[in-house]
Amino acid sequence: MSHKTLNLDLAKTPILKSIVYGRIGDEDMQTVTVNITSRDTPVDLIGFTITFEGITSGGQTKVFDIDGISSTEAGLKAGTFDYTFPNTAFAVAGNYEIAYFSIVKDDKRDTTGEFDIIVEGNADIDAPLAETIITEYNKLVKELHKITDKYISDSDAKFADLNQKIADLQTKITQYQNTVKNTADTAVSTINTTKDSAVSKINSTKDSAVSTVNSTASSAVKTINDALDEFKKGDFYTKAEADAKFATSQSLKDLSNKVIANKGNLASGTDLDNVIDIGTYRIGGLTGGTDIINVPSERSGTTIYAYLTVSGTTTSVVQELIVYDSKTVSQIYSRSRSGSTPTFSPWSKTVMADDSGKVTMKDLVASSITLPNDTDGWVTLQNLHYKKKNGLVSFWFDFTTTAAGTAVVGTFPDGFIPPNDVMFVIVNWTTTTASSKVLQLTGLNSSTNTGLVGILNAVANTRYTGHFTFSI
Repeated sequence: MSHKTLNLDLAKTPILKSIVYGRIGDEDMQTVTVNITSRDTPVDLIGFTITFEGITSGGQTKVFDIDGISSTEAGLKAGTFDYTFPNTAFAVAGNYEIAYFSIVKDDKRDTTGEFDIIVEGNADIDAPLAETIITEYNKLVKELHKITDKYISDSDAKFADLNQKIADLQTKITQYQNTVKNTADTAVSTINTTKDSAVSKINSTKDSAVSTVNSTASSAVKTINDALDEFKKGDFYTKAEADAKFATSQSLKDLSNKVIANKGNLASGTDLDNVIDIGTYRIGGLTGGTDIINVPSERSGTTIYAYLTVSGTTTSVVQELIVYDSKTVSQIYSRSRSGSTPTFSPWSKTVMADDSGKVTMKDLVASSITLPNDTDGWVTLQNLHYKKKNGLVSFWFDFTTTAAGTAVVGTFPDGFIPPNDVMFVIVNWTTTTASSKVLQLTGLNSSTNTGLVGILNAVANTRYTGHFTFSI
């Protein structure tokens, strides 16, 4: 038995990967302690479903397992648990394609960074390659067995109760039979005992003797009728009632058919539009658009290694295609089939971040992009009119001064002020003078009047105007 500690981070920041070693046939002896953090901060795992997910060498086995997880409430609170690898995790020799843990709570899902698993071979060189293992399937099979065992147990109890009722009734019938026999025997004995007296007194006692016999016979008949009524009151099930109350072999078979099972490899020439039976299928090195039809457009003409999962019903189907390749990042595509005339929707692709948490946008389609502090049209403040678009500020003014000196045009708000002072040259509009003046915009690095736009040494009662642009 070996023990190892894995420190895994949900941020998936590239670090030196931990390695777990095993050998084909190892079973429930490899236990690791896992510490999960998010950017080095322990993650509270209480309420999360934790699953080990991995693909063995060559994509031969897909392992999803939650049974090996064990921890305490305090351990989960600190982001720590133990995990014992099942036998199926060491069924195929070689290096795992990918291995990590996922955590799921409500509609939230996250995964840890990856770690390596190396499985050594054993002396049995003829050991068959493992089939794809889905732990959830095994669980459903166990649940099916549990339901079957309970059905058999309940049926045995009900039939035992029925047999007891029949036995009790048989006892009562026997008792009633004995009562009738005893009554009859007593009547016969009485008749024999009084035969001589009855013969001698036949004329005088005839009516009395007949009455006694009739009374005795009526009592016997009543006893038998009571026994038959008691039998009719027995609480027995009809066949229709029994079929309605208990599961049939056909209903159990129908339940097993609803399990998402491994359907094996798709053959060359398969059209994905025709793959609508519930289950998981593997595409092993087929060319998209040629060997395998109706794949996502960007996969047409490429060699595809993938798993296709089909869920839903035959009239309302959801297909999820997980493409894996040791040289590229795994990608996920999905589409659905519905409608009165069932047809598939176009494939959609899930956008995923890389192991550093960054998302690369291949094609960005947008009518416009608005940056922070961009304005929708011109803004007027004092004599200043301004706007900003994509970091480029434009402003204009047209006014007449009332006094000489620095004429204030206006003051820019935060987000529109450059770091340093900016100077512009403007010309007055008087009919007799054409002297140049300096327009100053005070930058953020100034100790006072940041954002102030002013005309230096302006002339009184003079019209000034200008239109300028600068970037920040």
